[in-house]
Amino acid sequence: MTDKPNPEDFSDDELLAMLSPRQLADLDRAIAALMGPEGLDKVIPLQVTAQLYTLRAAERDPTSALAMLQMAAAMRRRAELLAGEKAPKQLD
Repeated sequence: MTDKPNPEDFSDDELLAMLSPRQLADLDRAIAALMGPEGLDKVIPLQVTAQLYTLRAAERDPTSALAMLQMAAAMRRRAELLAGEKAPKQLD
């Protein structure tokens, strides 16, 4: 029996922290290529695709699952950033 955690046990922050800045940039470029110009800046397509990757990761070997979960985490991160940018500004 191994003490290795399952990829599903990591939070999005932990998954992304495993990557170097260059790997994160590569992941962002891969998301842009996957989503195309129309979907890249839309919160819901990013969230739906991230959920699909998360579900499909359970069907993969641990290494592939980890990569898929990191992709999903990066998509959720981008969706959260976009949602924050589109939130109405508070009036003082």
